[in-house]
Amino acid sequence: MEELNKKLGAKARKRFLPLFILGVLVLLVGLLLAGSYVITMGDVKNVDVYSESQLKTGDTCKIEDNNLVLGEYATDNSGAYFILYRSQDEKYMGLYLKGSDKTKAETIMEDNWKYLDGEAEALSEQTISVKGKLTAMEGDEKRYFTEWFTDSGWTDEEVQESVDFRTLNTGESDIGMVIAGVLFTLGGAALAFYTMKQMRGGYTKKLSDEMTAQGLTPDRVSGELDQAQHFSGAELARSFAFVNGNQADIVPYDSLVWAYPSVHTVNHKIYGIIPAGKTVTRTVVLHDRRKQQFTISCKNEAESDSLYAALQQAAPYAIYGYSEDLQNLAATRFEDLIAHVDEKRNSQS
Repeated sequence: MEELNKKLGAKARKRFLPLFILGVLVLLVGLLLAGSYVITMGDVKNVDVYSESQLKTGDTCKIEDNNLVLGEYATDNSGAYFILYRSQDEKYMGLYLKGSDKTKAETIMEDNWKYLDGEAEALSEQTISVKGKLTAMEGDEKRYFTEWFTDSGWTDEEVQESVDFRTLNTGESDIGMVIAGVLFTLGGAALAFYTMKQMRGGYTKKLSDEMTAQGLTPDRVSGELDQAQHFSGAELARSFAFVNGNQADIVPYDSLVWAYPSVHTVNHKIYGIIPAGKTVTRTVVLHDRRKQQFTISCKNEAESDSLYAALQQAAPYAIYGYSEDLQNLAATRFEDLIAHVDEKRNSQS
């Protein structure tokens, strides 16, 4: 068994090492995304404390217990854009809010206009606290923002001196990056763990159980593999096929019932209409007496033909070729296929 494990271990490392490396890379990307979020969250700037020159576009910023919402200059399908006053440097900027935050800001804005119109004695007693990304105004947003001031009688010079053309945008959050980081981390860790387990021999118990059930000893399997015909997706030994799929499987020829080649073609198109080549995948499919299916990948048509011919020579009593009738029979009366194979084998012995 030790010699067999050594051989299969080399096969497993060759098969799973690229997937292991991919898993580690995905894991690192996930940790990088999550780590970037943690680092960013540790440096959240309060726009009520920092001045315009200290606030960098792209920073994660916040307001805390702020009641200086003075106007609404635009809306979209999800939220609204408000005028926010920074008392620290006497600048006006944008504030994008959605949901309950938008509703609260509207109430604060209405209270403040009552104060500015002399209908109340103080600014709104309500406050709002939110966090988001500091984004540069562009296009319609910048135009609507500017028009809010010019429509109120401001000159272009006054606008340029008193506004910061940036928005504290709560719609630009890092939640997507957090979710991506978590998914990448979990997916990468799972893939790396699975492939590492396979490379360290996690498949051996399964193979050992299969060999025991099929009456094959480790020494016999090891000896036959030394003399097997090698293909990219399988090795055909004297009494069994060793299938190199996601997991290694041993299919004794005595248990083989039905086999056939399969060709899967994917036509690629640009914009859904312009032909851009095609991908052809060739396999040989095996069905054993337990109704289990095994798929052998082939690198080209020549290898598929060679493997299929070698399989027919190794197990001439099995059923070969595909048809809808055989497919229906396999789905509804598989025992008839087994009986046919047994009868053919007995007649050839």
